[in-house]
Amino acid sequence: MSTVIVILGHLNDEQGNLSAIAKLRCDMALTASCLLKKIHDVKILCTGGFGESFNTTRTSHGQHLKNYLRNKGVSKSVFIDVALSTYTFEDALLSKPLLEKNLINQVVLVTSDFHMERAKLVFEHVMPNSKFAYAEAITCIGESVSQQELTRLIEHEKQAIKRDRNCC
Repeated sequence: MSTVIVILGHLNDEQGNLSAIAKLRCDMALTASCLLKKIHDVKILCTGGFGESFNTTRTSHGQHLKNYLRNKGVSKSVFIDVALSTYTFEDALLSKPLLEKNLINQVVLVTSDFHMERAKLVFEHVMPNSKFAYAEAITCIGESVSQQELTRLIEHEKQAIKRDRNCC
């Protein structure tokens, strides 16, 4: 049985260059992939489509994630289709049929430490029959974000978790 590593996107610039946070998530997925492929057939699903706030290029954000990973040596054959999502709940909704199509119910969810609580809430709600493991990309102040930006991201997550708990 296969295991899929689902990488939640973040953002890229107008040239398709990934944010530091998106790169950290990809690097965490690489680490998870190296550990898992010793015992499982591992696939990777990248998320992210198009949107003014995170990707205004003509290439999906998920494809930018794939390109980054391919440049790190990941084989093209490892990837399944991109979930062309624009936010966390849609990441889960659009990932689910791709996993079902590939007969996968073991998921390693990769996102940032500040985002993991909400991502778990949403994915477990949307895919209650899947078996989850989690890999958090650690957000380092100064290296990936400023203290001000991290505080803003954490506050956003707190509000989103309150909202999502009402619907999930």
